[in-house]
Amino acid sequence: MRNAIPNLSHWLYLIPVFLIGLSGCIPSIVADSAYDRSVDFQIYQTFALLEPEMANTSADPNLYEPLLDRRIRDAIAAELVKKGLTLDVESPDLLVAYDVSVAQDAATASPDFGYAYWFGYRSNYNTTDFPDYRPVGQYTPGTMLIDLVSASTNELVWRGVAEGEIVATQTDEGKIRRSIISILSLYPPNQPPRQ
Repeated sequence: MRNAIPNLSHWLYLIPVFLIGLSGCIPSIVADSAYDRSVDFQIYQTFALLEPEMANTSADPNLYEPLLDRRIRDAIAAELVKKGLTLDVESPDLLVAYDVSVAQDAATASPDFGYAYWFGYRSNYNTTDFPDYRPVGQYTPGTMLIDLVSASTNELVWRGVAEGEIVATQTDEGKIRRSIISILSLYPPNQPPRQ
């Protein structure tokens, strides 16, 4: 008579199938980017993170989360270093800003309002010649944006976005990191890898 308990080794082949099936349950983050096509991105070798300025808004400044901001900034810097750029706060080629669009009821401000610290901080750089530029407030709430600005001209040269992934009141650090990785996977645009 055969043993009624199946041999475990017969079921081991199902484990990879099961894991592959589970990986399909993790939603992928869809990122997109736009850039100034007249720019040669190979000239950018160094970067620094922009320090945002407080916006003229009624948003609650107590909602600023310095630890979260530090983690976002560190994650962005780490990804740019992986791209071959060097952090240089003294004389960077690129200035880096980030933002997250929030719902207008979360912050009553101008249509250009977004996160850069969840509520009420902005950075000032020129966007007038940037192709298909949209103010932060025109993105779906929860959209993370990363802007790369030429330090020499103060012009936006590249913008990456992950649409609608971040909820300001329910911070998921893993989702934020995945958004940053997805966005910066698109940089540099249509360029050969650095040597």
